[in-house]
Amino acid sequence: MRDDSREAERLETIAELGDLLAVLREMGQRLANESHGSAYPGVQAFNALLHQAHVQLERIGEAGKGA
Repeated sequence: MRDDSREAERLETIAELGDLLAVLREMGQRLANESHGSAYPGVQAFNALLHQAHVQLERIGEAGKGA
């Protein structure tokens, strides 16, 4: 039972992080739309990192399914 509880908490944490990342990615896109000139490449790099974080979180969630 304890392992089930831990897994449920783990899945909830992954879902909450996913929600946070979705908001961050939306805000990052908005920032990209509002940025011009020398600021734009930095915003692109930031958004790329957010995308990588999203992909990694999906991998973490998938890895737990096979355990």
